[in-house]
Amino acid sequence: MNGDGTVFARGLRKSFGDRVVLDSIDLDVVCGQIVCVIGPSGSGKSTLLRCINGLEEVDRGVLRVNGEDLGFRETATSYRARKRKEVAAQRSRIGMVFQSFNLFPNMTARQNVMSGPVLVKGKPKAEAARRADALLASVGLEGHGGHYPWQLSGGQQQRVAIARSLAMDPNVMLFDEPTSALDPERVGEVLAVMKDLAERGMTMLIATHEMGFAKEVADTVMFMDGGLVVEQGAPKDVLCNPKERRTQKFLESVL
Repeated sequence: MNGDGTVFARGLRKSFGDRVVLDSIDLDVVCGQIVCVIGPSGSGKSTLLRCINGLEEVDRGVLRVNGEDLGFRETATSYRARKRKEVAAQRSRIGMVFQSFNLFPNMTARQNVMSGPVLVKGKPKAEAARRADALLASVGLEGHGGHYPWQLSGGQQQRVAIARSLAMDPNVMLFDEPTSALDPERVGEVLAVMKDLAERGMTMLIATHEMGFAKEVADTVMFMDGGLVVEQGAPKDVLCNPKERRTQKFLESVL
């Protein structure tokens, strides 16, 4: 991994029409840190990750990922939008894994993992294929490169999606409820891969409903509700001894 591997936000605001989805979000994520974002459905977790990935543009505030203003460049007097090619280069260094696996159904697992390096970075196909096989092996799918998505379980498909993100050599990985679409017996497969990434020092922001996982791997747990960061801190403080009543009520409902 190269590059900065940090996320910095101040006063982020995002709305859809009259509905404010994110309000005054501050965030400091250092290289190698793992932040688990928890909260009820509709609290803004997914939108926050989509803003950090550049899939959504913030209305107001400062957002820097990997040490650069995302989508904009600061001048002496103002911020100016970056060129599309620059934004694409920024986004290529931010991996994102969604609830639904978003694999190309007409491509094998190997081809799915190869697609970004070949189409975006211009890597030779033979080199990209070797790297894809190595990445599939690293997520426990050695020998599955020739399988199509429909031949794989949900947990296996999600692990292919993780390998596909890693193929772009990101400095930051974002996970949006990566286990919520899986059968319970497959959840552990994906969490094991994420734990391995954590041990390797990957910066990660994870929207999750897996409280045990958050307690085990997170450096910081952030509780969101109504587009606000209600409480954040060490897992033992937020999950075991929350100060805010809204956090307490949420944890009572899920634990």
